[in-house]
Amino acid sequence: MGDALRALVDAVGLDVGPGTEVLSDDESWTLDVDAAGEHIWVATRSRPLWLRRGEDIACVDAGAAALVGPHPGITVSTGSHRSGPPRVADNYEYDHEALFAHTGVLVGAASLGPLADEVLALPPIATTGPPGAPSPDVVLALRHVAHLDGGRWHGAQRQALARLVVTTVLRDNPPPMLGDNGLARVLDRLFDPAGPPSVRALLDGIDMSERTLERRCAAATGCTPAQLGRWYRSLSIRNALARGDPPAEVAARSGYSTTSSMRRALARVRPPTNRRAERW
Repeated sequence: MGDALRALVDAVGLDVGPGTEVLSDDESWTLDVDAAGEHIWVATRSRPLWLRRGEDIACVDAGAAALVGPHPGITVSTGSHRSGPPRVADNYEYDHEALFAHTGVLVGAASLGPLADEVLALPPIATTGPPGAPSPDVVLALRHVAHLDGGRWHGAQRQALARLVVTTVLRDNPPPMLGDNGLARVLDRLFDPAGPPSVRALLDGIDMSERTLERRCAAATGCTPAQLGRWYRSLSIRNALARGDPPAEVAARSGYSTTSSMRRALARVRPPTNRRAERW
């Protein structure tokens, strides 16, 4: 991920569960997933999948992954039509028969902070790209998962690999406001958690005038660089308030003398234009 996208993901907050492999003795199956409050990530090693989220449908090819937004009706299927649920036998005549139940399909949960829609503007089903091609990072992650031996670091390794899968999906579906590649280096600096840079620092080594920066930033985000910087710096404060941290404590550690001054500053924050075009 680019520095700007990484900074935005960190500001939103991302917690990824390690996931579990779907086991099934049947070649065709449909898994129902209840994800009313969390995103669901899906990765498939060797077979295509069909994902449904309400009215939204996406096909995920072998070696690819997807991140599905919260919804009470999510299904993962091996075909375009619904099949029975995945099932495995209670016991097998030969031990090696249990190996055939491994599908190479992993499903897990991912929690994004309350500002995810505003900041990341993900589609209902986000997939790795380009369509129809395996993702090298997903392929490597799934290959490592398949070779884990259940040793001491088994759980930690699986969680790290799951996070790699999810961040790969995020990388391939950057927020629309990051769509102007010419602004990438500027936004990398603007969203630096170390602090707000000056306009001169933003443009250091970049062949762009201050007026051009203002124009291109407004076209890509609907904000000036100053407005965009204030919005980014507000994210950690708003996240803390959303999770229930005492306002006085949030104001103090954010450098405000009073909660009133903090709330006045937040009231002046202007979110960027950051919506994906509707697909028909």
